[in-house]
Amino acid sequence: MEPTADEYRDALSRVVASSTFRSSPKLAELLSYLVDQKLSGHGDRLKGYPIALDVFGRGDDFDASSDSIVRVQMTRLRKALIEYYAGDGAGDPCRIVVPRGSYAPVLESVAKSAPVTEGEAPDAQPGTVGPPDAPRNEDIVQSSSALNLRRRSWGLLAALALAASLVIIYWPGSERDGVLVRAGEMPEGPIVYVAPYALTGSDPSIARVRDGLQFDLINYLSQLPNLAVLALHDRQPAAKAASLRKAASPIFVLQGAIDGAGGSLRISSSLVRMPGGVVVWSGRSDPIAYDPEQILKAQSKIALGVASRLGQPYGVIHETMRHDLENHRGLGMERYFCELEAYEFMRSRGKGQLGKVKDCLERAVYDKPNYSNAWALLSWVHAYEAQAQGIGDSPEALEAARRAVAANATNAVAYQYLALALYRHGEDDAAREAIGRALEISPNHSEVLANAGRILGALGDHEVAPTLTRKAIRLNPGHPAWYWSGLALDALYRKDGPEALRYGRLGVEDGGLMSRCLLASAYALEGQVKEAREVLEAAARAYPGVPRDRRRLLEELRFPAFAIEPLEAQGLLDN
Repeated sequence: MEPTADEYRDALSRVVASSTFRSSPKLAELLSYLVDQKLSGHGDRLKGYPIALDVFGRGDDFDASSDSIVRVQMTRLRKALIEYYAGDGAGDPCRIVVPRGSYAPVLESVAKSAPVTEGEAPDAQPGTVGPPDAPRNEDIVQSSSALNLRRRSWGLLAALALAASLVIIYWPGSERDGVLVRAGEMPEGPIVYVAPYALTGSDPSIARVRDGLQFDLINYLSQLPNLAVLALHDRQPAAKAASLRKAASPIFVLQGAIDGAGGSLRISSSLVRMPGGVVVWSGRSDPIAYDPEQILKAQSKIALGVASRLGQPYGVIHETMRHDLENHRGLGMERYFCELEAYEFMRSRGKGQLGKVKDCLERAVYDKPNYSNAWALLSWVHAYEAQAQGIGDSPEALEAARRAVAANATNAVAYQYLALALYRHGEDDAAREAIGRALEISPNHSEVLANAGRILGALGDHEVAPTLTRKAIRLNPGHPAWYWSGLALDALYRKDGPEALRYGRLGVEDGGLMSRCLLASAYALEGQVKEAREVLEAAARAYPGVPRDRRRLLEELRFPAFAIEPLEAQGLLDN
């Protein structure tokens, strides 16, 4: 028997009055719209395009291939309904279900419907798993990248990306949780500070080689278990290292020099035990040409020399370096410099540089489709561009991150950007698995740890998230300001106003949109409405492309509900 309109409205009123939906008014509006349209006989309106216009305020030029707002919000709605009926709504006589692959709500009596879980289709038999969502023509995302000219190579990468995604999806949760717990533990072994190498010679290009050398050495050495690897930004590393940390663990400084002259480089390295300044290992490369393959070979020797001297297993480093050498083989120095320039932009956010960096990375992956690091950095660039326009989900960022993982399944940075893209895409479970993989590969990589703290904190893993963030900060005393955002999120969740304000002020030095919103929320939590409004207004001036509707902006960026609440309570979303 078909449920009556009164039964639909009664079920709807119960849902939207719950705490789950009061904290997510946009989801309540979406569900109300779906039910009203069905009861009004406007079933033809229950499609992505009209929903985007009527609920989310998109214009007539809305294109589902470049704007996934409807799909993302429908995923959140289904999860919110599951949460409600597992808690406050457990005793409701009827349940509203939005079957996957459809936007039309269905009302089911409790007697006829079994509890719905995220991995099961609404009409699946107990113990069976329903099929994945059927693709909707209007929601199929097609890449707009001009790089699809090399379809044969990229087809292989796409297949590998699918295989990698299946590995992530079916990684047992208990194993992932164990990795997250272990990742939060400080390593018990030696501490290695990687200092910027000194420069000699007149060629200006060696400065970029130095930056890349430091980054790669930290990346590879941080894959060693029980080895804490930190970056030094001081030009007198030995003295600085002794003052940075006094600990029972042995302290070492990896330092050296790069001599560039006559079209070639020579890299000298030494590992110094502190205190005392005793050199326990040293090495010097043969003269090498300005060639990424030769430079990476020199980096490999340095990393392996340090690892072997410290008595650590170095098979992972050796395998990773071998893989990177294969990916870089035949790559010109111009393309390798694209990677280094991208890292420089990530640090400095130089005005007018983004377009140049993006173009360079796109040419690099066109020339070398299995260039994992370039794909990973391109994912970050796409996400940065989208966020500057107030767009949370970037299909281009997700596609590039998947290609990065497909090109090198041992690249923790690739998994890190995949996790960020998946989170913004609304695939929360897959995001957890991806960041777990990154931590499994590089448990002591400070950037991976800091992003893990932000992602898991936003997803509600409040026990492990702040631990990972604090470890990232301890491992990298010269870290970027955005590292603090993980602790700001944690303080907002705990409703600790002074702590949220402290970490929010530290994090806002990053200048990012999310960091500014976190600080505004912290001010609002403390009742400092004027200061919160000023921060939001400054953010709007700094990012003129974002929507003026603050509520819509924060929901689009997937700002956690607990961080939105202080702003809503102070009336700061009604602009």
